[in-house]
Amino acid sequence: MKLSKTAWNNVIIFSVMLIILLINSTNNRLFPENDINDELVLPEHSVVLTLSITLPNKTSIIFERLARAWQTTSQDVLLDLSNQQIEQMMLAWQQSSGLVQAADIVVNGQEGIEIALSLAGVEQEQKFTLYPLSDQLLVYNQQKNLWLALPAAMNHQLIPIF
Repeated sequence: MKLSKTAWNNVIIFSVMLIILLINSTNNRLFPENDINDELVLPEHSVVLTLSITLPNKTSIIFERLARAWQTTSQDVLLDLSNQQIEQMMLAWQQSSGLVQAADIVVNGQEGIEIALSLAGVEQEQKFTLYPLSDQLLVYNQQKNLWLALPAAMNHQLIPIF
């Protein structure tokens, strides 16, 4: 088949457009989105400035960002966390997601761990209550009135002092 240069250019352009359409139409089947019941604990791309942990025995630990380092203030707790370990903890908070749970969860007599987070660019402090159970970690977002279930191993990543 003999075609001119312009005709070959048109053939190439249309074949590339066809391949692009094919990729776009099969993209959702090849790379499915996360489960619609998954919810991030913190807003996407958030930067943690301060993390305050209040344990059930009313002991408190505060992590504050100072430039690229972290300052730790603790009450009645001896902490031996390096700056890298604290940075990994903050990264775990930024990337954690869990399954949205039913609105009425009853935690029988178990006291939770109170968490208060200050994020860059967000006026209101983010408040959570964590309930570490044997098989999962329940996280209650007080602003959204939302329960999330995370794997039990996340307890040690979000709060490495245990």
